[in-house]
Amino acid sequence: MKIENVMTRDIVTCSPNDLVHEIAQSMRALDIGCMPVMDQQRVIGMITDRDIVTRAVAKPGHPYVKDVMTKEVISVGPNATTEEAAEIMAQHKIRRIPVIKNDHLIGFVALADIAVPAETVADASLALHQISEPRHNEEQSPETYH
Repeated sequence: MKIENVMTRDIVTCSPNDLVHEIAQSMRALDIGCMPVMDQQRVIGMITDRDIVTRAVAKPGHPYVKDVMTKEVISVGPNATTEEAAEIMAQHKIRRIPVIKNDHLIGFVALADIAVPAETVADASLALHQISEPRHNEEQSPETYH
């Protein structure tokens, strides 16, 4: 199944100059775990609940998104299959991935989106198993996105 058939098209984004605590409040209110960081129409990073906890909570002051976001963005195109997306998620140990076409963010796919259709359950199951394996030297291996 193609990613464009399961992706979420209603995407909440933030800018690099947003304050982290405001983004954390928005994420809590919307019950989401990450947001793409946009510079105009281009995705320049991702901020996750994990980024906030590991890179912002322990720091004094009021950091900006650009100070704690993950800058490497791992993505898929709309024509990628759910199997390909699951493999990428498993390889990079991520649970959510932006869908980009012609350098524009057009959707977002979470592992749960892949798990819902019956024909993609095996892909999601395999990805979740690989994502859940312990990381080695986790402090030096933050979540990355492409």
